[in-house]
Amino acid sequence: MTSIPADPSLVLGNIIDPEKIDQLMAIAELQQPVDLATDRLNNLTMSSYKMGMIYQQMVNMGVDFVSLTAIQAEQIALKAELADAALDLGEKVIESEKALRELKDKFAQTKISKQVESPMNYELSEVKPFPLSFDSLKF
Repeated sequence: MTSIPADPSLVLGNIIDPEKIDQLMAIAELQQPVDLATDRLNNLTMSSYKMGMIYQQMVNMGVDFVSLTAIQAEQIALKAELADAALDLGEKVIESEKALRELKDKFAQTKISKQVESPMNYELSEVKPFPLSFDSLKF
């Protein structure tokens, strides 16, 4: 799952220019292939660790090595798939970073801008201390 990239203009109570949201969505769209490739690599890594643990448990229980050939074959296949996923991730990062640099240069701030002030009046908001834990909702 891809998240919206962080930006200093995304602040609670701040009015956000819709163009800025579009820019951030474009950045998130470029990052999505890298996120998916990272998730795939992480899933394969976890599978590889699980297969290794299962193999070690079987050896510790005294299972004969002839019975473990299927697990060994799966471990070899997982290592090959893991290497392919790592290479795929590297390629996706290279492609994505090049496109992200170009996009961020295009969206770079070229002038100081101004915008409408937030409709929230922070001076009228009061800070109330609440106990860290309490037995009821009445303080």
